[in-house]
Formats: sequence, C-alpha cells, structure tokens
Amino acid sequence: MLQSFRDNMKGTMAFVIIGIMIIPFALFGVDSLFLQDNTSGKAAEVNGKIISEMDLSRAIAMQKQQLLERFGEQAPVDLLSDEKLRDPVLNRLIQRHVIENSAYDGGLTAGDAYLDRMILSAPQFKQKGKFSPELYSQLLRSSGYTPATYKQLLSQDIVVGQHISGISDTAFMTDADVETLIGLSQQTRDFYYITLPFADIKSQVVIADEQVKEYYDTNQPQFMTTEMVSMQYIELSLSDLAESIEVSEEEIAAQFAQDMQSFNADVTRQVAHILIEVKDDGSEQAVIAEIQAKLDAGEDFSTLATLYSDDLGSKEIGGDLGTTDGSTFPEPFESALAELTVGQVSQAVVTDAGFHFIKLLNEEKTAAPTLAERHDFIAEEIAMAQADSDFVELLNELPDATYNATDLAEAADSLGLEVKISDFFDRSGGEGIFTNNQILASAFDDEILHNGAVSDVIELGDDHVAVIRQVGYQPSIIKPLADVSDLIKNTLTEELAVELLIIKAESIKDKLAAADDVEELAAAEGLDWQVALNVNRAQPGYDTNLLGYIFSQAKPKSQPIIGSLLLSNNDYVVTKLSAVKAGKLPELAEQQKARLVQQLAQQQGTAELSLFESDKRALADVTVY
Repeated sequence: MLQSFRDNMKGTMAFVIIGIMIIPFALFGVDSLFLQDNTSGKAAEVNGKIISEMDLSRAIAMQKQQLLERFGEQAPVDLLSDEKLRDPVLNRLIQRHVIENSAYDGGLTAGDAYLDRMILSAPQFKQKGKFSPELYSQLLRSSGYTPATYKQLLSQDIVVGQHISGISDTAFMTDADVETLIGLSQQTRDFYYITLPFADIKSQVVIADEQVKEYYDTNQPQFMTTEMVSMQYIELSLSDLAESIEVSEEEIAAQFAQDMQSFNADVTRQVAHILIEVKDDGSEQAVIAEIQAKLDAGEDFSTLATLYSDDLGSKEIGGDLGTTDGSTFPEPFESALAELTVGQVSQAVVTDAGFHFIKLLNEEKTAAPTLAERHDFIAEEIAMAQADSDFVELLNELPDATYNATDLAEAADSLGLEVKISDFFDRSGGEGIFTNNQILASAFDDEILHNGAVSDVIELGDDHVAVIRQVGYQPSIIKPLADVSDLIKNTLTEELAVELLIIKAESIKDKLAAADDVEELAAAEGLDWQVALNVNRAQPGYDTNLLGYIFSQAKPKSQPIIGSLLLSNNDYVVTKLSAVKAGKLPELAEQQKARLVQQLAQQQGTAELSLFESDKRALADVTVY
C-alpha cells in the first residue's frame, strides 16, 4: 500500500502531503505524539486533539537543524528565527492531524499481525538475513522510541498511506474526459497583433532637471546607502594550525616504519560455488555426495555447477559469484574461502542458503605502499595530530583572552595568533568568514555594532571558530543627487514611455475594432503587425506572456476580441483574437493511449486529493492559541 502511494503521488501535492506526513516523525520524535505535556500550554487544537507548545518547540528546533544541515553556513539567518518558522511548522502539524482524523473516521486501521510482519521484514532490523530482536531494541532506543510507540507510529503511517492511496489511486478518466482535456490542452488559436515598440517611444521622451529633483526629494528612502561595517577578528582553524607546523623527514620515516609493522594487505578473491538447497526429505545429502565424488574424480567444477547448482543466478556461468573482500558472503562461506588456495575446492559448507561447494578462482593482494607514496599523507597526519592539541588548548583560552577586550590585537598576541581587519561590508556579507550567516548575524547585533562589545566564540564549522569586534562603521546616508540623477532620469523616462504606450495602444484598439484590415491599419500608423495561425499554448517563437494572454481570452462569438498587453521587454501589443479551434487526440497505438489515460488519471487523482484535503481542513475544528 505504501509503495503504491509512493509510486502514484506526483507533482506539488506529493511534496505537500509527504511533508505533512514526515513532520511529526522526522522533526521531533515519536514520543511527543503520545506523551504530550499539556501543562506546557497549547499551541493548537484539532478536532479535540491538542498540539502542545512543547511539541511545536521541538518541531521548530528540529526544523532549524534540518535547515542548517541542508544549507550549512549559507542557511538564511532570517529563516532560522522561531517567529519565521512557527506558522509553517504549526500549519504542517495541524494538517497532519486533519489527515489522521479523516483516516480514522473512515474506519481505516492496521492490524497487529500486519504490523508485526512489517517489522520482522524490515531490512534495518536484520542481521545475516534474519530479524534481530537485539538490533531492533538498540535502534529504537537510539532513536528515542519504545516498541509500543514505534508500533503505534508505524500504524499511523500505514493508515495515513491507506487514506491517501484510497483517494489518489481510485481516480479515473472516461473517454469523454480525455477528449475534453485533449481539446483544451491541444487547442489552437488564430490571432493578429500589432507591436508598439517601447524603444521608439522612449527615445522621444525628454525629462527636465526639475522633474529629476522633484522625484529625488519625494523618494529619498530609495536612495539610502546601506550601512557598512569593518571588523577586527581572530580566526582559529585546525587546518591553519596544521599548515604552520613543520614535520621533519625523520618523523615521517619513523611513522611509516610503524605503519608498515601493522600493515595487512587487502585481499580480493574471485569465487565460484555450487549451491545445493536443503530439501524437506533430506535428499540433498545424496546429491552432495554425488558432487563430492565427481569433484574427487577431477570433473570440471563449472560443468558440475551448471548441472547441479540451485543458484539460478550463477549456474549458467559456472557458478561464478564475482569477487569478495571478505565481507560479501556469510561468515561460514568467507571463512572456508579464506582457507583455499587458487584452484582449490572446499568441502560442502553450510549457510542459511544451503550447502556450498566453494572454489577460489583467483586472488589479488594489495601491494604495500612505498614511503614516497605515503610521504605527504603521513606528513599531514602528523601535523594535524600536533595541531589538534594546540587547537584544543587555544580554544579553551580564546574566550577568556577576548572577554571584554577593547582591542583583539592584545588577545591575539597572547595566543600566538594573527589579528585581522576586514574590508567594509553590508548586511549581505563580505569576503572570507564574512560570508557566514552566523558571523553576519553577530556583526550586525546592536551590542557589537554600536556598543563596542566583543562577540562570543562563533563556530564556523568543524574545528573552525572566530571572534569579532567592530572597528569601523559607516551609517546609512542619502546618496547625493548627482550620484543618482541618471538613474532617476531613466526611471522617469521609462514610466512616461509606458504611459504614452498605453494611451497609444487604446487609440489603436479603438481603430482596430472598427477596421477590417489589420495590415492597412498598421501601415497607416507606421507599425509592425503579425498574423499567427494555428498557434498552440507552447508554440515556440512567441512571447510567453503574449500566448498566456491570448489563451486566457474567451472564445470569440460574432466578433473578434480586441485586447492589449505590456510584454516583458516593455513593448506593447494590441491583439485581435479571431478563431479558437479545439485540439484533437492524435492517432495512438492502444498501448500508448492506455498509458496516456493512466497518466491523466494519476493527475486527476492528485487534483482530487488536493481538493479533498482542502475540504477536510476547512471543515475541521481548528483552534490556534
């Protein structure tokens, strides 16, 4: 059922529904669904079921974590605030409850036996191909689940999946529906259009200096500069410390010698087998004895594999299973293989799959590396190991050294680090560490920006921190008129040109409504005109806004429809829609037609599901506190 749901959910609605389903599971843990702390206050109530503030807080915290994991240092600071996240997260929690209520009201349920089978067959709970109670309990504990809450969670997931599939998978399209849809989607239209070029009108517009000054005086907030700041900072990075450490050749050679003492060559073995499955009547033993006798007599292994092996995937290629590094096959199989020499065949080895005769076809061992091959790697390892202890020590000392400092240079000297000063940058960021959103948030914090405070130690990533202090500030000011006059003049020119275009277009529309010949009218006005015949919705070579406008108009009745539109390039067009022709289903093979109908039915199912969910949400008793 869940697989069917995944296979058939398409488009935007799929992401919406999946997002709704995932939120309570992935964001804050299952226990909060069943062990709600009502004493912490209510965030919302859905048909009598409470979403507590604790639930919402956990969801918001986990949403922040997901954003940080997804975007890293580039996570938008303004999107990480509780205020920004509260409404969308709460809305998803509410929608989840609405879906659950609808499913349970419809009588959907998942039986204990079915849930048990799902748990027993789940690959994440298996070891060596069998369900492991120990692994099951360990994974649940590490995720904060109990067997009871996990089973209830699984039941809810299945019920919601059944509910969604019951709507989306039952949609269908009749032949009449298909014809109607094809008629609309493949529809073509005939129209004329006359173009009024923006550039021609713009070239005729003259803007006086007085107009520029008036616009400048009344729109000064548009011409404010952004506030800029320069930061003094200390950056502590494990990689930078490691780069400053010189490692001697003697140290590298000594480490290489030590590494070689514990070097074990990786072994790759190519293996073939003959598998004999266990039979209820024990008859496999006679077959095993027969194969062993023929092997002892020197008969060809690959021939015997083709004749006897129950492994359908390998018997036709002489039992060849490919290669293994010692972890591919069950432990008894790998242990027996490791005892063989190339060309040797084992006695029958027992695994869960049955009895195996194993042949080692080939064996390759990794050659020991040379000092030259390992030189740079060992040097880096030694430097990183030495730098790691220095990093920990400096990291412990950094907060005290920079606390309430009036100049970070003294702190940097005491720690043996370099103090740096950034170029001026605004809230959009600068260079280096000042592209980091956490750094930017601290840089423009009032205490640091205006009161001379030193930041806390800011984590930039693994083994990378910084401390910052403001040493230069440029407030936002109004740009001089001379700096923006050209911009203002261009803005006013474009605005006036568009106004003149609209006036001109209205005049052309009136004349076009009274004229029969578009060509004559265009020629009289000195304008270009075009005729478009049998044009579809996605016809190449046409402005997409123009096509959207033409196909938004009603079908002409007794008279063509006259209209006008400002295009994305600021040209204006006057249009005359003369004919609308319904599309036809092309000649398709039965299989192609069936596939098309199936795709349309899936789209219909998605649309019906969207409408159903919207209706349920509208009817639900939802209170947001």
